[in-house]
Amino acid sequence: MPPAEASSDATVGRRPYLKRRNAAYLWSFVGVNVAVFLSVFITKGFSSSSIDHIWKGVTTRNSIIATCIPLLTIVLSGLFGDQAKARLVFWRWRNPLPGCRVFTELIGNDARIDIPALRKKHGEFPRDAKEQNALWYRLYKKHTETVIVTEAHKNYLLTRDMTALSVIFLALFSVGISLDSVGWKVGCIYIASLIGQYVIIANSAQNYGKRFVLNVLAEESHTRQGPSAKGSRRETRTGSDAAQTHE
Repeated sequence: MPPAEASSDATVGRRPYLKRRNAAYLWSFVGVNVAVFLSVFITKGFSSSSIDHIWKGVTTRNSIIATCIPLLTIVLSGLFGDQAKARLVFWRWRNPLPGCRVFTELIGNDARIDIPALRKKHGEFPRDAKEQNALWYRLYKKHTETVIVTEAHKNYLLTRDMTALSVIFLALFSVGISLDSVGWKVGCIYIASLIGQYVIIANSAQNYGKRFVLNVLAEESHTRQGPSAKGSRRETRTGSDAAQTHE
């Protein structure tokens, strides 16, 4: 197996590990949203006692709802592919990942990055979106074990999946409330809160995603060049392969 393929396999292997670390947070996020929806649906309003009662049912060990939450999270998270999730986060249809514009738009926003050092090691930066992401991906493979890179990656994956779930809840719960005899004021407030939830979490995911790609460049710019770094620009990967490191 060529070295590049072996390294890629190691990187892909880390994604399930990071997602497992986020699983409990996603379950809680799904549980809270389900509890609030059921409370509004049943009480026709925002009753803290009703939400608390339903939340206890959601979190009680071995209860039906609590047992279904992990399964529901897995199913809902799988409704959107990686590209669709990136579009929901970054509000861009083509080349939504920040790695696609890291050298033309983002790199100048981080004072930690030694830009001349990066140019000395890797030559002039590409301007094509897919080439930018491909170069960034090669650099990411060198720093997958760095703490600041791993933590930023984990936080991005968590908020990215929460963004996708927020869109699903907005669609499903808005329809559910509309079909029920909930007053229009309560319905409008609830739907507005779902929209606000999506916007806030999407903005958070954007910031974590940008921090993730910039952390990689910051580490690379202050790492002494080794023999393997020479000629790295000669490696080629497709844009879709490079994008997978964001997942």
